[in-house]
Amino acid sequence: MLYITILMQLHLSAAMDWSVSYSPTTICAIEGHSVDFSCSFDYPNTRTLKISKWFKPETHQKPDGSQQGIFVYHSSAEEINKRYQNRTVYANQNKNCSLKLHNVSESDIGRYFFRLETSRGGKFTGSVGINLNVAVLPFRVTVNTENVNGHIHEGDSVTLTCSTENCTPKQEPLAWFKNQILLPHTTESELRFSSVSYEDFGNYSCGLKNSNRTSTNKTLLDVKYSPKNVEITISPSGEIQEGDSSTLICKSNANPVVKNYTWFRISGTNISYVGCSREYSIRVVSQKDDGQYFCTAKNDIGYQNSTVIALKVKVPGRQHFVLAAVSALLFGIAVTLVLFCLFKRRKQLATEKKPTEQKPKATVTEKVYENLRKSPMSEFEENFTNLTYAELMLPPSTSDRPCHNSEEDCTVIYSLLRKKENH
Repeated sequence: MLYITILMQLHLSAAMDWSVSYSPTTICAIEGHSVDFSCSFDYPNTRTLKISKWFKPETHQKPDGSQQGIFVYHSSAEEINKRYQNRTVYANQNKNCSLKLHNVSESDIGRYFFRLETSRGGKFTGSVGINLNVAVLPFRVTVNTENVNGHIHEGDSVTLTCSTENCTPKQEPLAWFKNQILLPHTTESELRFSSVSYEDFGNYSCGLKNSNRTSTNKTLLDVKYSPKNVEITISPSGEIQEGDSSTLICKSNANPVVKNYTWFRISGTNISYVGCSREYSIRVVSQKDDGQYFCTAKNDIGYQNSTVIALKVKVPGRQHFVLAAVSALLFGIAVTLVLFCLFKRRKQLATEKKPTEQKPKATVTEKVYENLRKSPMSEFEENFTNLTYAELMLPPSTSDRPCHNSEEDCTVIYSLLRKKENH
């Protein structure tokens, strides 16, 4: 009995000398990235390490490591499968069997095992191995809700999950985007809303943090909610005169969109219905349109009233009529002055075009008689009462008018005139 116990202890002690440990045993690597297989091993000190190798069972082999498949790494380089040549880096340190695999792809998905062989025929394969899964891009967002019909309403609990095909790498920090804007402080694969609101409505995407490789297809978080922020705008804005046209527009934010609008006017204590479309138009504003207005926006979820807005209609007063009359009077005066000036100018032009009457030039005879004067009588002449001298001054032939008292330029003609006797 003592002999059997001693043999069992020796066997357990020998078994404990052989070991291979992996950390972690499951890895999700992103397509195109590198992955590290952390590994350590041990064997009896009485033996010498001969061969180190990593292998991957093929699809038709058992995945428990009992059957060696293709060699991912081998102490003898020629034994490495061509798919993995120049893609692996082995630690090659004392009892460190870690392996780095570069540029992983979907074809690398599977379980990997480390096996060591020593002198004296010692062989040992680490059980369990490392299960490698490869996340195939792009990232995608899925929406999870508790509602059976799939519709999301305000107050519901919603979870958005960022994932890729096959698996989602948890060791890599992620980034979330809403309407292409980065959401700070969100690096997990899940984005949770305990009570979703209408402000959470939008398109969401995710990707690796510090990388521009995000999901190509954005996912809409379609939150259904009743109309919000219902308000009225008046076009045109500003003062409204009687006789102008005006349009009141009802605006809201809702999902689904508002289909039913209702308009009301408050006049004193009375509230009257005035319209049922998004826009309420008044073609010709009058004093009866003066008052307060509000609209109601309604969709399938609920409704909301707008705030009350006042429509002030201004009627032109006496001052406006006086100003209009003065303006009309000034305009009439200006027109009259312009017409008067035009008439006067036209008359002046007509007068200038009419030929002027020219005064006929004096004949020589007229000039002679014009210069004719009676000469003073001398003593001789007194005795001859029947004789009269006349001094006649004729102008030169080049002069238009007769000369006066200029004997140098004129010719003096003396003529003896006989006075006709009266019989």
